[in-house]
Amino acid sequence: MIAAEFGNYAVIAMGSFAAGALLGRKLALEAANALHALEQRLAAIEHRSSTPSASKAIVQEGTEAHALAVTKLASAIEKHAAAIDDHGAATVAAAVESNATPTATSEKK
Repeated sequence: MIAAEFGNYAVIAMGSFAAGALLGRKLALEAANALHALEQRLAAIEHRSSTPSASKAIVQEGTEAHALAVTKLASAIEKHAAAIDDHGAATVAAAVESNATPTATSEKK
């Protein structure tokens, strides 16, 4: 009876080992395929980003956009400077008028 129990344990152990080996092999193959697909995608991305023609086009677009932004900024700075000059001139003119008016009225008296 004890021998039969050990025999059953041995059969179960061998069956479990065989099933584990088959499923383990299947899982290992699926993992290897997934890793291979991931490596291919990464290689494609690296190839796309390192292609000279693609990078030249990206750099050229970036340079043109930067030049346009600098031109707009220079225009805005010029408009702002003109507005400051106009405001300064108006402030000086108002100060001269306000100071000149009391003096003119006091001289007439």
